[in-house]
Amino acid sequence: IKERVRHASKSARQLFEMLSSDPRVGTVWYPMVSTPQAYERVRRKEGEFGALLSFVLRDRAKSAQFYDALRVSKGPYLGTNFSLVCPYQMLAHYDQLEWASERGVDADLIRVSVGQEETSDLVERFREALGSI
Repeated sequence: IKERVRHASKSARQLFEMLSSDPRVGTVWYPMVSTPQAYERVRRKEGEFGALLSFVLRDRAKSAQFYDALRVSKGPYLGTNFSLVCPYQMLAHYDQLEWASERGVDADLIRVSVGQEETSDLVERFREALGSI
């Protein structure tokens, strides 16, 4: 299990770095940036920050186009070996969209749970989907 977690965490970090440097991507939330002090003890012990990250595109109108073009399974994280992506607000707050927006949950937030794919392949899939917008 440790190796699975370590691989997914390292892949998530590389995906974070790619997304953060792409001009089509707005804010990226990943523990090493969003709340580094809360994860410092974990990072020292395990060397990574986890396999979950979220982001929004600069051009929010293209979120659905990006999501549809992304060759990654869609859905919530359920402990799979493969990466999953979901439109977080729609999935987590479907019956409470207005309530969620009022509390700062971005309607265009894309949540990624990184799996066990080859890191370079996963990063390339995201680059490809960004290229489609």
